[in-house]
Amino acid sequence: MGRMDEWPGWRRWGVWLLGWVLYVGAFWMLLAIDNLAVRIIGLAGVCAGLWVLTYSSRAVLNERVRSIDRWQLRVIVPAFMVYMLLVVFVLPLVNGVAAPWLKAVVVLTPMVPVLFIAWAMVRYVNHCDELERRQHLEAAGVAVLVVSIVAMSLGLLAAAKLVVLDGALMLLMGLPALCVVYGLTCTWSKWRNRAR
Repeated sequence: MGRMDEWPGWRRWGVWLLGWVLYVGAFWMLLAIDNLAVRIIGLAGVCAGLWVLTYSSRAVLNERVRSIDRWQLRVIVPAFMVYMLLVVFVLPLVNGVAAPWLKAVVVLTPMVPVLFIAWAMVRYVNHCDELERRQHLEAAGVAVLVVSIVAMSLGLLAAAKLVVLDGALMLLMGLPALCVVYGLTCTWSKWRNRAR
């Protein structure tokens, strides 16, 4: 995978698309099918898809995978796996907990790997050069604007009773939506700068 940037373009794009299919399909398995074995397979698929996407995204942009990229992958994939294990297998146990303080601890346990991932992202950006830092800053700004505008629009539609929204679900989708828009914007920014 480290030499994927030397592959022909069609092959790199094919692996990139395969990574997305694996990632999205595995997420669907996690959320849609209520079977322990299928959820474990889905969790493994999500992590494998994340790994393939990380390497293939670099290759699609004709960039080599640096040591900081490998470090980020070695840190984020296990933390993401712990997060998914907690969300899929520990959070459903919260209904059986009677003590409010213990229920709060159980519900907030997924925040530990999320904070670890946030620390890893800050460390990664600090090891980037000035151009990459600017790209990350632009991507973060665009992500905040897009997600805020979509959230405000949905809030206005819900206030007018044109749509019915689950407030807890909307709050839970905030960080994943920011991450998706951030990743797409970061990729677009790198591509735009390579074309110049």
